Amino acid sequence: MFSVVKSGMDTALQELSIISNNISNANSTGFKKSSVAFSELFNGSSAEGVKSSLVGKGVHADDTRRSDAQGSLKEMGGALDTAVVGNGYFMTQRADQIGYSVTRNGGFSLDANGFLQTQDGAFVLGMPAVEGEFVDVGVEPAALQRIQIPIDVNEDPLSNISVENDGNIFAAFGKTGDLPVATISLSIFSNPNGLRQLGSGAYAPTADAGRIFLGKPTAPGFGNLTSGFIEGSNVNITDEMTNMIRAQQQFSGAAKIMQANSDMIEKLTR
Repeated sequence: MFSVVKSGMDTALQELSIISNNISNANSTGFKKSSVAFSELFNGSSAEGVKSSLVGKGVHADDTRRSDAQGSLKEMGGALDTAVVGNGYFMTQRADQIGYSVTRNGGFSLDANGFLQTQDGAFVLGMPAVEGEFVDVGVEPAALQRIQIPIDVNEDPLSNISVENDGNIFAAFGKTGDLPVATISLSIFSNPNGLRQLGSGAYAPTADAGRIFLGKPTAPGFGNLTSGFIEGSNVNITDEMTNMIRAQQQFSGAAKIMQANSDMIEKLTR
Protein backbone atom coordinates (compact mmCIF):
# COMPACT_ATOMS: atom_id res chain seq x y z
CA MET A 1 0.00 0.00 0.00
CA PHE A 2 2.76 2.42 0.98
CA SER A 3 4.69 1.88 -2.29
CA VAL A 4 1.55 2.43 -4.37
CA VAL A 5 0.77 5.74 -2.66
CA LYS A 6 4.40 6.83 -2.79
CA SER A 7 4.56 6.21 -6.54
CA GLY A 8 1.49 8.42 -6.98
CA MET A 9 3.09 11.24 -5.00
CA ASP A 10 6.39 10.92 -6.88
CA THR A 11 4.76 11.12 -10.29
CA ALA A 12 2.63 14.08 -9.21
CA LEU A 13 5.76 15.92 -8.08
CA GLN A 14 7.48 15.13 -11.37
CA GLU A 15 4.53 16.46 -13.36
CA LEU A 16 4.41 19.60 -11.21
CA SER A 17 8.11 20.18 -11.90
CA ILE A 18 7.60 19.95 -15.66
CA ILE A 19 4.51 22.18 -15.57
CA SER A 20 6.35 24.77 -13.49
CA ASN A 21 9.17 24.83 -16.03
CA ASN A 22 6.65 25.32 -18.84
CA ILE A 23 4.95 28.20 -17.06
CA SER A 24 8.22 29.92 -16.17
CA ASN A 25 9.23 29.83 -19.87
CA ALA A 26 5.87 30.94 -21.25
CA ASN A 27 7.48 34.16 -22.52
CA SER A 28 10.79 32.63 -23.63
CA THR A 29 11.57 32.93 -27.33
CA GLY A 30 11.39 29.63 -29.19
CA PHE A 31 10.63 27.58 -26.06
CA LYS A 32 8.86 24.24 -26.58
CA LYS A 33 6.72 22.88 -23.76
CA SER A 34 7.20 19.41 -22.31
CA SER A 35 4.81 16.82 -20.95
CA VAL A 36 5.09 13.44 -19.28
CA ALA A 37 2.99 10.33 -19.74
CA PHE A 38 2.26 7.79 -17.01
CA SER A 39 1.81 4.03 -17.08
CA GLU A 40 0.52 1.66 -14.43
CA LEU A 41 2.79 -0.88 -12.76
CA PHE A 42 1.44 -4.38 -12.40
CA ASN A 43 2.22 -7.19 -10.01
CA GLY A 44 5.00 -9.42 -11.29
CA SER A 45 6.52 -6.86 -13.65
CA SER A 46 8.73 -3.80 -13.58
CA ALA A 47 8.23 -0.57 -15.49
CA GLU A 48 10.12 -2.12 -18.43
CA GLY A 49 8.68 -5.62 -18.12
CA VAL A 50 5.65 -7.37 -19.54
CA LYS A 51 2.42 -6.84 -17.63
CA SER A 52 1.63 -10.27 -16.22
CA SER A 53 -1.07 -9.48 -13.71
CA LEU A 54 -4.03 -7.17 -13.27
CA VAL A 55 -3.08 -6.32 -9.70
CA GLY A 56 -1.86 -2.74 -9.70
CA LYS A 57 1.35 -1.78 -7.90
CA GLY A 58 1.38 1.94 -8.56
CA VAL A 59 2.23 4.31 -11.37
CA HIS A 60 5.39 4.98 -13.34
CA ALA A 61 6.41 8.20 -15.14
CA ASP A 62 7.51 7.52 -18.69
CA ASP A 63 10.04 9.64 -20.55
CA THR A 64 9.35 13.35 -20.86
CA ARG A 65 8.26 14.40 -24.33
CA ARG A 66 8.66 17.80 -25.92
CA SER A 67 5.96 19.34 -28.10
CA ASP A 68 7.22 20.75 -31.39
CA ALA A 69 3.97 22.58 -32.10
CA GLN A 70 4.36 25.99 -33.71
CA GLY A 71 4.65 28.87 -31.27
CA SER A 72 2.91 32.19 -31.84
CA LEU A 73 4.77 34.79 -33.90
CA LYS A 74 5.77 38.03 -32.22
CA GLU A 75 6.37 41.06 -34.42
CA MET A 76 9.70 42.68 -33.54
CA GLY A 77 10.35 44.77 -36.64
CA GLY A 78 14.10 44.10 -36.78
CA ALA A 79 15.59 43.26 -40.17
CA LEU A 80 17.39 40.26 -38.71
CA ASP A 81 14.59 38.99 -36.46
CA THR A 82 13.57 35.73 -38.12
CA ALA A 83 10.98 33.08 -37.28
CA VAL A 84 10.72 29.57 -38.68
CA VAL A 85 7.17 28.75 -39.76
CA GLY A 86 6.98 24.98 -40.09
CA ASN A 87 9.66 22.33 -39.70
CA GLY A 88 13.29 23.07 -39.03
CA TYR A 89 15.88 24.39 -36.58
CA PHE A 90 18.50 27.06 -37.11
CA MET A 91 22.08 25.74 -36.96
CA THR A 92 24.37 27.56 -34.52
CA GLN A 93 27.86 27.26 -33.08
CA ARG A 94 29.42 28.88 -30.02
CA ALA A 95 32.87 30.43 -30.34
CA ASP A 96 34.56 27.55 -28.44
CA GLN A 97 32.26 24.79 -29.67
CA ILE A 98 33.25 21.79 -31.75
CA GLY A 99 30.22 20.75 -33.75
CA TYR A 100 26.91 22.58 -33.67
CA SER A 101 23.69 23.23 -31.78
CA VAL A 102 20.18 23.95 -33.04
CA THR A 103 17.54 26.45 -31.98
CA ARG A 104 14.19 27.97 -32.97
CA ASN A 105 15.17 31.32 -31.44
CA GLY A 106 15.61 33.64 -34.40
CA GLY A 107 16.36 36.87 -32.53
CA PHE A 108 19.54 37.54 -34.55
CA SER A 109 21.93 40.48 -34.57
CA LEU A 110 25.37 41.41 -35.95
CA ASP A 111 28.51 41.60 -33.84
CA ALA A 112 31.34 44.09 -34.39
CA ASN A 113 32.85 41.91 -37.12
CA GLY A 114 29.61 41.41 -39.03
CA PHE A 115 28.93 37.85 -37.86
CA LEU A 116 25.27 36.87 -37.53
CA GLN A 117 24.67 35.80 -33.91
CA THR A 118 21.89 34.53 -31.67
CA GLN A 119 20.84 36.28 -28.47
CA ASP A 120 23.24 34.12 -26.42
CA GLY A 121 26.22 34.90 -28.66
CA ALA A 122 26.30 31.76 -30.83
CA PHE A 123 27.15 32.09 -34.52
CA VAL A 124 24.45 31.29 -37.09
CA LEU A 125 25.55 28.71 -39.67
CA GLY A 126 24.80 28.63 -43.36
CA MET A 127 26.46 28.79 -46.78
CA PRO A 128 28.11 32.00 -48.00
CA ALA A 129 27.45 33.18 -51.53
CA VAL A 130 30.20 32.45 -54.06
CA GLU A 131 31.05 35.09 -56.67
CA GLY A 132 27.75 36.84 -56.07
CA GLU A 133 25.64 33.69 -56.39
CA PHE A 134 23.81 31.73 -53.71
CA VAL A 135 24.87 28.08 -53.35
CA ASP A 136 23.11 25.00 -52.00
CA VAL A 137 23.46 24.36 -48.25
CA GLY A 138 24.57 20.78 -48.90
CA VAL A 139 23.94 17.70 -46.79
CA GLU A 140 26.85 17.70 -44.31
CA PRO A 141 26.83 19.97 -41.22
CA ALA A 142 30.65 20.17 -41.39
CA ALA A 143 30.36 22.09 -44.68
CA LEU A 144 28.38 24.92 -43.11
CA GLN A 145 30.14 28.15 -42.18
CA ARG A 146 29.52 31.03 -39.82
CA ILE A 147 27.51 33.66 -41.67
CA GLN A 148 29.33 36.99 -41.89
CA ILE A 149 28.23 40.24 -43.49
CA PRO A 150 31.35 41.74 -45.19
CA ILE A 151 31.19 45.10 -43.43
CA ASP A 152 34.98 45.39 -43.12
CA VAL A 153 35.81 44.81 -46.79
CA ASN A 154 33.46 47.47 -48.18
CA GLU A 155 34.39 51.13 -48.30
CA ASP A 156 30.74 52.18 -48.03
CA PRO A 157 28.74 51.59 -44.82
CA LEU A 158 26.06 48.94 -44.58
CA SER A 159 22.84 50.64 -45.70
CA ASN A 160 20.40 47.75 -45.86
CA ILE A 161 20.12 44.10 -44.95
CA SER A 162 17.26 41.67 -45.49
CA VAL A 163 16.45 38.00 -44.92
CA GLU A 164 14.15 36.38 -47.50
CA ASN A 165 11.66 33.63 -46.71
CA ASP A 166 13.95 31.11 -48.44
CA GLY A 167 16.86 31.97 -46.14
CA ASN A 168 18.81 34.09 -48.62
CA ILE A 169 20.44 37.15 -47.07
CA PHE A 170 20.98 40.33 -49.09
CA ALA A 171 23.04 43.35 -48.04
CA ALA A 172 23.55 46.78 -49.57
CA PHE A 173 26.48 49.13 -48.97
CA GLY A 174 26.08 52.83 -49.58
CA LYS A 175 24.07 53.36 -52.76
CA THR A 176 24.80 49.94 -54.24
CA GLY A 177 22.04 47.46 -54.92
CA ASP A 178 21.36 44.40 -52.80
CA LEU A 179 24.20 41.88 -52.94
CA PRO A 180 23.86 38.14 -52.14
CA VAL A 181 25.66 37.34 -48.88
CA ALA A 182 24.69 33.88 -47.61
CA THR A 183 21.89 31.38 -47.14
CA ILE A 184 20.65 30.36 -43.68
CA SER A 185 20.50 26.59 -43.26
CA LEU A 186 17.75 24.65 -41.49
CA SER A 187 17.99 21.17 -40.00
CA ILE A 188 15.41 18.46 -39.37
CA PHE A 189 15.91 15.36 -37.20
CA SER A 190 14.17 12.02 -37.55
CA ASN A 191 13.49 12.09 -33.79
CA PRO A 192 13.55 15.70 -32.53
CA ASN A 193 12.57 14.53 -29.04
CA GLY A 194 16.05 13.03 -28.82
CA LEU A 195 17.65 16.49 -28.82
CA ARG A 196 19.21 17.47 -25.49
CA GLN A 197 18.07 20.81 -24.08
CA LEU A 198 20.89 23.27 -23.38
CA GLY A 199 18.93 26.31 -22.23
CA SER A 200 18.11 29.63 -23.93
CA GLY A 201 16.10 27.71 -26.52
CA ALA A 202 19.15 25.78 -27.78
CA TYR A 203 19.45 22.01 -28.21
CA ALA A 204 22.34 19.64 -28.77
CA PRO A 205 22.11 16.70 -31.19
CA THR A 206 22.40 13.23 -29.69
CA ALA A 207 22.38 9.68 -31.01
CA ASP A 208 18.72 9.44 -29.96
CA ALA A 209 17.85 12.35 -32.27
CA GLY A 210 18.52 10.11 -35.25
CA ARG A 211 19.49 11.23 -38.72
CA ILE A 212 19.90 14.90 -39.53
CA PHE A 213 18.61 16.42 -42.78
CA LEU A 214 19.86 19.80 -44.01
CA GLY A 215 18.09 22.12 -46.39
CA LYS A 216 17.26 25.72 -47.14
CA PRO A 217 13.96 27.23 -46.03
CA THR A 218 11.01 26.54 -48.39
CA ALA A 219 12.68 23.31 -49.62
CA PRO A 220 10.39 20.23 -49.55
CA GLY A 221 9.84 19.19 -45.93
CA PHE A 222 11.30 22.41 -44.50
CA GLY A 223 9.51 25.47 -43.18
CA ASN A 224 9.92 29.02 -44.43
CA LEU A 225 11.29 32.09 -42.70
CA THR A 226 9.30 35.18 -41.73
CA SER A 227 11.44 38.28 -41.34
CA GLY A 228 10.66 40.87 -38.68
CA PHE A 229 9.14 38.26 -36.36
CA ILE A 230 10.38 35.78 -33.77
CA GLU A 231 8.67 32.62 -32.61
CA GLY A 232 7.33 32.75 -29.09
CA SER A 233 6.73 29.88 -26.70
CA ASN A 234 4.08 27.29 -27.54
CA VAL A 235 2.99 27.16 -23.88
CA ASN A 236 -0.72 27.72 -23.25
CA ILE A 237 -0.99 29.16 -19.74
CA THR A 238 -4.63 28.10 -19.32
CA ASP A 239 -3.82 24.49 -20.16
CA GLU A 240 -0.78 24.47 -17.90
CA MET A 241 -2.71 25.90 -14.95
CA THR A 242 -5.40 23.25 -15.46
CA ASN A 243 -2.74 20.54 -15.50
CA MET A 244 -1.13 22.00 -12.39
CA ILE A 245 -4.42 21.92 -10.45
CA ARG A 246 -4.94 18.30 -11.48
CA ALA A 247 -1.42 17.32 -10.40
CA GLN A 248 -1.80 19.15 -7.09
CA GLN A 249 -5.07 17.33 -6.43
CA GLN A 250 -3.38 14.02 -7.26
CA PHE A 251 -0.59 14.74 -4.79
CA SER A 252 -3.02 15.92 -2.12
CA GLY A 253 -5.23 12.85 -2.58
CA ALA A 254 -2.25 10.49 -2.34
CA ALA A 255 -1.03 12.27 0.79
CA LYS A 256 -4.47 11.88 2.43
CA ILE A 257 -4.51 8.16 1.60
CA MET A 258 -1.06 7.78 3.13
CA GLN A 259 -2.19 9.59 6.26
CA ALA A 260 -5.33 7.46 6.53
CA ASN A 261 -3.24 4.30 6.12
CA SER A 262 -0.84 5.50 8.79
CA ASP A 263 -3.71 6.27 11.19
CA MET A 264 -5.27 2.86 10.56
CA ILE A 265 -2.00 1.04 11.28
CA GLU A 266 -1.51 3.09 14.44
CA LYS A 267 -4.97 2.15 15.72
CA LEU A 268 -4.43 -1.53 14.92
CA THR A 269 -1.14 -1.67 16.79
CA ARG A 270 -2.31 -0.03 19.99
